[in-house]
Amino acid sequence: MQGRTILSAIGLLFLSAAFLTSCAHKTAGSLDKPVIPTDPTAGPTTATTNIAGGGDAPAPTIDSFHLQDDKPTKDTVAEFDEIPSEVNPLVEKWINYFQGKGRGHMERYLARSARYEKLMKKVLRDNKLPEDLFYIALIESGFSARATSHASAVGYWQFIRGTGKRYGMEINKFVDERRDPEIATQAAADYFRALYQMFGSWYLSMASYNVGEGKVKREVNRLDTRDFWEIAKKKRLPRETINYIPKYLAARLIAKDPEKFGFGEIDYLPPIEFDTVKLAEPLNLRVMSEKMNLNYEDFKALNPKFKGEIATLSNNALTLRIPVGTLEAAKLAANDSKVDKVEFVADAGDTQEYRIRRGDSLYTIARKFRTTVAYLRDLNDIPRKKRLRVGSRISVPDRTPRVTKVSYKEKESTATANVAMASVDGLSKFYIVQSGDSLFSIAMKYNTTVDSLKKLNSIRRGRVLKVGAKIRLPESVTPGDENKDSQSKNQNSQDSTQRKMHKNNRAVAGSKRKTVKKSYHIVRRGENLEKIAKNYSVDLKDFKSKNKLRNSSRILVGQRLLIPNEN
Repeated sequence: MQGRTILSAIGLLFLSAAFLTSCAHKTAGSLDKPVIPTDPTAGPTTATTNIAGGGDAPAPTIDSFHLQDDKPTKDTVAEFDEIPSEVNPLVEKWINYFQGKGRGHMERYLARSARYEKLMKKVLRDNKLPEDLFYIALIESGFSARATSHASAVGYWQFIRGTGKRYGMEINKFVDERRDPEIATQAAADYFRALYQMFGSWYLSMASYNVGEGKVKREVNRLDTRDFWEIAKKKRLPRETINYIPKYLAARLIAKDPEKFGFGEIDYLPPIEFDTVKLAEPLNLRVMSEKMNLNYEDFKALNPKFKGEIATLSNNALTLRIPVGTLEAAKLAANDSKVDKVEFVADAGDTQEYRIRRGDSLYTIARKFRTTVAYLRDLNDIPRKKRLRVGSRISVPDRTPRVTKVSYKEKESTATANVAMASVDGLSKFYIVQSGDSLFSIAMKYNTTVDSLKKLNSIRRGRVLKVGAKIRLPESVTPGDENKDSQSKNQNSQDSTQRKMHKNNRAVAGSKRKTVKKSYHIVRRGENLEKIAKNYSVDLKDFKSKNKLRNSSRILVGQRLLIPNEN
């Protein structure tokens, strides 16, 4: 406890950095074969058992999950201690961050958490682990199956390929079980069990999950202590790791009592529940969903491990999750959905093909299509050491703007208008949501505001945009603006695009109100302060002052910087 009272000396540690954590235990610096002491109380120096998981053994699965049958017991976890609860200056700083700059993130992640909480906590209980490990997934991925870090960590619990496969997860061109909420949680449970057996401390186990057990083990031995806060006080761990435990504690406090911390109006997603059907042949998920009269996106959300439309066999079998009570309908639909040839079919509107040209690299392609190298590797199953071949084709995010015009009569007679719309004459313009879109990015693209889009579409706070959904655009968007030169736009540099959007957005905001809305820039790979200041035509000294940056300060990828307003 003594070390905890001195935490205020550590200071504010980049709370304005990216909300989600990119775990360092998933990088090349992590030990491949760390060891576990036979007796956790004896210190982490006795080498005995390998911490690696079960190799290629398939992960266990739940045949059905019904909400009415999920009745958690109040028995305490027998094998492991509960995770301590405490509040100190660092925890308070993270609470303030979530209530302020990080509020939007927290609202979205709380909304998603309700969908997975019961299922994931059941997996943790079945492994006799504390249910509160569930909130690690909140700060890791925000409960997004598609979350991908710059270190190529994927899914709810942010595993890299090597660690995922060691814990029995299937990862290939068609399947990525790191995206599966049940299987990935089982792998995380196995990993946390091994870490706790190594350190005998949940805080040190969590720190290891972030930075790697090798680094934490060395500092425990060096300082001869198992008190995480004492190690943090000595600043022997990376800043991100020092923040990892207080970030978790703050997120857990808020998630368990959101109203107490000002999050009382969250539009929570409904909890997941399902039955399963076991099949013997591969099939097309989109065809099967149509045969069952299901929304494809909802059906795919039950089976997020499949990267595209094709569901392939694993160990000569295929197990699909289906809505509760639809077993017979699923069997009939499956018979009409079989595929003769197993080949990757991307979800419509999600990706497009790109032909590799001379001079291309994953980095230049990622910049061109406004994505990350990690996402491209994951999407195309490209190993780190594999070189791109000129003339070959890879899948990239489809960034072509999709706007449809629907007549007033069509809106009256068809079910295409699933969003709230006012009665208008003539034509209304709609934008079809693509992978990676947000209300902010759509508003920037069409020179409007997030508030306008929310009002036009009756979107409540915390609502998650679904790929393929139609968003109504303001009438002020002139025909052609959204489709003009879409191919050439893909060729423009991100710096130029972001600068234009910034100026246009500032002009629109200035015409609507006397006070200029604050503008921000999200730092991208390869940028520096001088370059950003020049792009926005602002004084470098003023730029540094507004963001409280010193000459020696380093900016981080994903960091948000305030752009000084023009006088």
